[in-house]
Amino acid sequence: MRNLKNGVTALLLLTLTFSYAQEKIKLNHDHSKMEMKQTPLEFSNENVANAYEHYEHVKNDLVGSNPGDAQKGAEMLNEALGKVEGAGAALSASQKIAATDNLKVQRKAFSELSTKMEDILRGKITAGKLYKDFCPMALNGGAYWLSSIEDIRNPYYGAQMLSCGKVTEVIE
Repeated sequence: MRNLKNGVTALLLLTLTFSYAQEKIKLNHDHSKMEMKQTPLEFSNENVANAYEHYEHVKNDLVGSNPGDAQKGAEMLNEALGKVEGAGAALSASQKIAATDNLKVQRKAFSELSTKMEDILRGKITAGKLYKDFCPMALNGGAYWLSSIEDIRNPYYGAQMLSCGKVTEVIE
């Protein structure tokens, strides 16, 4: 009888441990990296398309509060922007992100990068939509970013305020 009680207790503990592990996995699931339904973007210039792809990676790493990955993404963006005519100001902002693993500094530089990327991307979209988003609370006065999805995924606050912001313009 004692062995039966010990066996049931062990089985119960094993079941609870497994359930806890499954819940922990769910809680650690990073929603910032989830792909949302989007219309594929196409650009009239392959170098611009490549630069935007790396911009999106940097943005998503900031949404996920991953400064090391944002730094690596910015290094790739630097290379891509070097092939885009008139991208000097965007390159300067991207270099600031690549030069540090300080998330606060990266997010400030990302605001500047977003403004400069908008200048590069406007008029070069041949298919799809680009959303210009705004968070009024970011950087003590508000900050913009660009996204290929309509849902708000805030790169300035990440999980703290993931959906803080609004779409201010659709660029086609």
